[in-house]
Amino acid sequence: MISPNITVKAKQAEKNDNASKVIVIDPSGQEKANNRKEPIGPGAFKTVPEVSEETDYDSSLQIAQKVGVILAEQGYTVILTRDKNNVDISNSSRAMIANTAGADVFVVISTEDKNGLNVICQSEDNPYNYGNYKNGRLLSDAILGSVTQNAKIEKSKVVESDDEAVINWCGVPTAKIEIADEDADDDNDTVLAKGIADGIESYFSQK
Repeated sequence: MISPNITVKAKQAEKNDNASKVIVIDPSGQEKANNRKEPIGPGAFKTVPEVSEETDYDSSLQIAQKVGVILAEQGYTVILTRDKNNVDISNSSRAMIANTAGADVFVVISTEDKNGLNVICQSEDNPYNYGNYKNGRLLSDAILGSVTQNAKIEKSKVVESDDEAVINWCGVPTAKIEIADEDADDDNDTVLAKGIADGIESYFSQK
């Protein structure tokens, strides 16, 4: 099990030089939404719910755990923001886990009641975390390319947005992956997880 309090290292890491890289994965959502408000980013007047309704929080967790196992076997240090559904963790708190851990990347995995697959990153003009756009976009493009190569998903694209609190509060390159409910099933989870892990690996190889 991979959790915020456990550092996971594979017994036989394929690439020992990966051990210095820290990857924080956030399985979006939780068992009960939390409608308390928090700023959408540091110093912002606009507020959003701390945790919005998640279509399938359990699928998000299952995919995140599979991604974590694959990356740990490659030698990366992997941290999950949650390892169960019955939690209460705001979006800003999830981002702070990555900040506190000194993560190299922060990847959010979300399942949504919509078609296709979006990978969301901040825009170049994001007012909350200057300097993360270039690597955040590279990470998002790498993940999208690898996922769509592994899984047949229609209407896939990278979306730049500054309306995601979980991205705005994070000080490291971030990508939020939104997977359609119909694509997040037991048969496809392993394929999706492999694509996400391969995308993260591709990101590091291109830096």
